[in-house]
Amino acid sequence: MNFDGNSTAIRRTDRLYADVIVPRHISKSFTYLVPPTLAQAIDVGSRVLVPFGRAALEGAVISLTNELPTEIKTVSLREISSLVQDGQDPLLSPKLLELSRKIANYYVAPWGQCLRLIFSSFVTRQPSRTRYVVTPQGRVALATGHCPDNLRPTLQRIARRTNGILSSTLHPTRRGDTLRIIDILIKESWLALVPLDTPSADHRRRPGKLVAYERDDGLPMNAVLPSTSLPDSDLSWRARVIECLQSNHMQKLVLHAPWPHRIRRLADAIQQAHSLKRSTIVVTGEIARATWLKQWLSTLTGLQITLAHSSLESDRLEQSQGLMPSVVVGTRSAIFAPIESIGLIWIEGEEDAALKEPQEPRYHAREVASLRAESEQALLILASAKPSLESKFDATAEHHYVSHDVALQPKIELVDLRKEPGGTLFSHKLISAMQEALGNHRTILLFLNRKGYARTLVCRDCSWVPRCAACAVPFTYYREVSQLTCRYCGRSDQVPDSCPSCHSSRMSPIGDGTERVETDTRRLFPQAKIARIDGDTLRRPASARQLWESARSGAWDILIGTQALFRREPLPHYGLVGILQADSGLHVSDFRSAEQTYQLLIDAASVASPASVGGRVIVQTRFPTHHAVQALLSGDPDRFYEEERAARQLLYYPPLCHIAELSVIGKSLEIVEEAAKRWATELSRSAHDQESLIVLGPVPALNRQPRNHQHRMLVKAADCRTLSRRVHDSVQNLEQQYRRGQIKFAIDIDPVETG
Repeated sequence: MNFDGNSTAIRRTDRLYADVIVPRHISKSFTYLVPPTLAQAIDVGSRVLVPFGRAALEGAVISLTNELPTEIKTVSLREISSLVQDGQDPLLSPKLLELSRKIANYYVAPWGQCLRLIFSSFVTRQPSRTRYVVTPQGRVALATGHCPDNLRPTLQRIARRTNGILSSTLHPTRRGDTLRIIDILIKESWLALVPLDTPSADHRRRPGKLVAYERDDGLPMNAVLPSTSLPDSDLSWRARVIECLQSNHMQKLVLHAPWPHRIRRLADAIQQAHSLKRSTIVVTGEIARATWLKQWLSTLTGLQITLAHSSLESDRLEQSQGLMPSVVVGTRSAIFAPIESIGLIWIEGEEDAALKEPQEPRYHAREVASLRAESEQALLILASAKPSLESKFDATAEHHYVSHDVALQPKIELVDLRKEPGGTLFSHKLISAMQEALGNHRTILLFLNRKGYARTLVCRDCSWVPRCAACAVPFTYYREVSQLTCRYCGRSDQVPDSCPSCHSSRMSPIGDGTERVETDTRRLFPQAKIARIDGDTLRRPASARQLWESARSGAWDILIGTQALFRREPLPHYGLVGILQADSGLHVSDFRSAEQTYQLLIDAASVASPASVGGRVIVQTRFPTHHAVQALLSGDPDRFYEEERAARQLLYYPPLCHIAELSVIGKSLEIVEEAAKRWATELSRSAHDQESLIVLGPVPALNRQPRNHQHRMLVKAADCRTLSRRVHDSVQNLEQQYRRGQIKFAIDIDPVETG
């Protein structure tokens, strides 16, 4: 349903009705009566409190009318309780409301679910900085019995506490009548809404100084900026950006450049947008990187920059004081920042899988950025050192490429592991290079994108492999704690003394992990200072903080890690980078495995020092001719992109088409199988005027919820809107054929991981 923006044409004195969307897993709107007291104040986009079953929910008005459809009876309608009064703007931006509707259509998600995305900008990020306190007059009213019976319980509850009750305790979503009672008590001067006396010491800010806030994961908010000097401003870039900003229609640029060039161009673009009194949104995948970006951009632009993240009290305080930021930096949810006059939207690291929301609605911030830039007539810039294929071959975008400075590139060498002894972790060349680097006091980075000691254990006699009972996947083996752990659900088990199948004691690890790399490195270089950074060592905030601070300062002779190394700000340069198994990611059953492998190889090689000062990258692989490896060796990214595009074209995968990953989940295997087959049949069937869809599956799939069964399929189509519409229509039909709660239909449009 489109919301009605012509509310000014309605008669405010007549009976008024409102269609309201609530933030639940519900697509349709609900009609409510507008009480006479709200008739003049309510409008399309108003945030309202409505009775919903036995609860009260916050919703958004999407249309107002004086006439009801004939099928709806006035006597069956309930009244809107009140407008939401939480210190924020009670009126949602029409553009944001329309954006939530477009997301619902694109990602085949209930509009009510998508409403949460824009509500979070107003609700979840704002702390309650006020409290309700009973006045002396109110206490007299209680003592003398002048307080009416319907108001007395609320007034007594607040009066019991000398310092009052936080306003968040009486949040509008709790009970509709509570708000009306509070309003009456305030009008009677029996209750007062007062600010908190003092913020806690942890959240005080000193004027003119940046305060180091610390997040729950122990990452400091004032990360040290690297000493790398940025290049000078590019005049042609500045000219093109200002031209796009002044064009008053949506423009899309793809920037393929190393990070120093991206940061300089980003700072220039922000300043140009600011000079035209236009706001900027900068989105990146990880909060640690967003924090680093804020630090850089504050220094380079001299502007006030807000970090959009719900755990940051400093930025909450700025917004609660009414300061509308001109520049917002944050993770994927920052794309919904409630700011006006947006001129620039910048997606930093646009290929990052973290930009995809894993829960419904499963939106991708890159696509939502395009929708918002279109509605705001803004400039959209997709920036990366290794763009996704979707952006690289986007025919609607203007492409800008900044090549790496050859003088800053390391020497890249190849080791063919097929010519090394079986089971080799460190080739002779790598060991020799590590000895030389340590002798010359150069730091070393060893990269392997697999944590644990080994991928799993295997019986050398009968080939039995220990598996997770819930997920049916092999356990990861951790030698240090003598434990098996499922990488999906986290379930653990003890290492068996012998094979439960054949009772052999010949259990061996297969598939090396970073824990084994650390063990063997300490054996080979006992005098070296060695550290490991991966998902296991970063679990505890205190140790994570210490590890990152040491990594930034270059305290370790040898640093070992997975892709977790590259999720924050850029690392300092290392004299030697060893990529132990460059092809390990190629074995994943995902059509993007080669692309993801190439991106990780670029990340690892980018932290090596220039060849002029002895910087080396040693790449160990069993697939030396693979185009991801060869593109890294040659320094020619087009070599990878062209070959990968040809492979995708042959198999008809994105960016040549759009895909949807569809799942049927339920407790009954028979019903799940039947529903999945029906879904596939309905999607395969097409009328003469409809585009044919390609359906792969359904097949049984891994389900992380015990006692549930899941079947999944992939559906391909040339046009995404056609794909979304067909999936929406088919699931609407299927949901009517099965009892509610019997099975669940899960939809992921444009998934980033299909393995």
